[in-house]
Amino acid sequence: MTHTPPHSYADVLAAVTDPVVVVQHGTVTFANPAFSELTGVADPVGAPIRSFAPQDTASDLDRFCDAVAAGNATRTHARVVLAGADTDRRLVTVDATRLNAAHQDAPATALVVVAAPESGMEWAHHERILDALPVGSFRTRLGDGVLLGVNDELVAFADAPSKAALRGRPATEFYATPAAREEIVATLRADGVVTETELELETLAGNTVWGTLTAVTVTHDGTTVVDGAIRDVTERRQLETELRQRARRFRRMFKHHSAPMLLIDPDSGGIQNANDAAAAFYGYSVSELTGMTVTDLNTLPSGALDTHRGQAEEGERNHFVFEHELADGERRTVEIHSSPIELDTDTVLFSIVVDVTERADYEARLETQRDNLDVLNQVLRHDIRNDLQLVLAYADMLAGELDGEHADYIERVLESADHAVELTKTARDIADVMLTDPDADHVMSLRATLEAELAEVRSSFPSAAVTVDGSIPDVTVHGNNMLDSVFRNLLKNAIQHNDQDSPEVTVSADCTDDNTATIHVADNGPGVPDAQKDAIFGKGETGLDSDGTGMGLYLVDTLVDSVGGRVTVSDNDPTGAVFSVTLRTGP
Repeated sequence: MTHTPPHSYADVLAAVTDPVVVVQHGTVTFANPAFSELTGVADPVGAPIRSFAPQDTASDLDRFCDAVAAGNATRTHARVVLAGADTDRRLVTVDATRLNAAHQDAPATALVVVAAPESGMEWAHHERILDALPVGSFRTRLGDGVLLGVNDELVAFADAPSKAALRGRPATEFYATPAAREEIVATLRADGVVTETELELETLAGNTVWGTLTAVTVTHDGTTVVDGAIRDVTERRQLETELRQRARRFRRMFKHHSAPMLLIDPDSGGIQNANDAAAAFYGYSVSELTGMTVTDLNTLPSGALDTHRGQAEEGERNHFVFEHELADGERRTVEIHSSPIELDTDTVLFSIVVDVTERADYEARLETQRDNLDVLNQVLRHDIRNDLQLVLAYADMLAGELDGEHADYIERVLESADHAVELTKTARDIADVMLTDPDADHVMSLRATLEAELAEVRSSFPSAAVTVDGSIPDVTVHGNNMLDSVFRNLLKNAIQHNDQDSPEVTVSADCTDDNTATIHVADNGPGVPDAQKDAIFGKGETGLDSDGTGMGLYLVDTLVDSVGGRVTVSDNDPTGAVFSVTLRTGP
């Protein structure tokens, strides 16, 4: 609403097209439509004139109006800052006139806004768009650096509570060093633009932040303002600082570490850096090594080395065993642990060199000894079995010719020879276990393996009752080519160590939810005393004072352990023992 004052100049003021406001005793008594449009307040009359100015300049506007009304103003043409209902600041030029009609109780001040710079209006029009930008945007006067407008992102960046808290502040408050601002101003005066200039700044909360400044100068009505944007790069700077610190620590570690280390270009194989330990190991100086490639050290063809470097760079493989040649021509077996790392924005292969020559030689000797022992074991078993077969044949012939006490002796000879043959078989199995590659574990059918051994035992011991309780699960279990020996030894053990006239063996199997299968071999023999349950699987244990070899259960435990399983013994009811083998089910 526009209030028309009952004054002789009311018609004159109402006809003015520029924004006009009349102030008396600090209160608006008249405002024309143009003033309402400028401030965004529909009915300004009755409001304090200071409410149309920012908090930091409100008292200045009050004093100016009072001075004009009192006739004490030193000037009647002035620039003041107005802020409307939307809190936008306007730097405007006003002509002030003292009104003193005869019927007035006190003089008043008429303010006519003769210039509202387009720069301020333009900023207000664009502020809503700027608030959506992910960078801090601002407008400031070039001369004194006072902030005229800011967006929401700059408010957050500066730790300010609101836009109003930033408007009117000099930008110099936010520079960590005054010299930096002076340099920016000098560049803007000279070139009219600064681009992606990184600055250290301080927020209202006293926090140090980093931003990149891009700004241009614009002149409106003789006033030069700066429109700029600041992108927060604090996290990036912190990360860069941390990376530089890590790089310094890495270089110190690299140089002084006792293990030979190389930094290698993954593309060319060039040695970019080497530590002192590497120089001592290879017999070259660090500068000589950095002029070489890995092909100068490695005895492998360059094509093979290119493949290995590619594997290391892609993370497919980081452990290699090579033969390297030293400066004096000596060749050493080395383990290379090589992984890609980022260093100074480049990717390099960080390679640690471990001299394993003595270990490799030792492993080669062990391999030779294993081969020799394997041959010796085969020869001895072959010769012993041949001799035992002769003993059994001749003893069997004599058994039909002798009687009485001599017949008993021959029977003992036959039993001992049979046990000796069993011993050679068990020794063969144990040797095979020891010579088997630990990685030879594979899945195999539980039902087929167990049923084959049941058939063999029933054939070898027809007087024993060997039965299956339920059915054998049709699953695959983790084992190796020796798994049949596990079941064969357990079944024979249950019969040979049985003190009953009619040995009984019951086999059962079940699967559990934890991806395992457990096979139980129960007998009606004497059982295993509690004191011997742990020791019975030891090498050479007879366990039950029987005439067995004592190696079968040791073999069982060794075989089961080699494929990640376990074997236990418990009491059967009413008598006897139960041997349980737990294996992982496949695949």
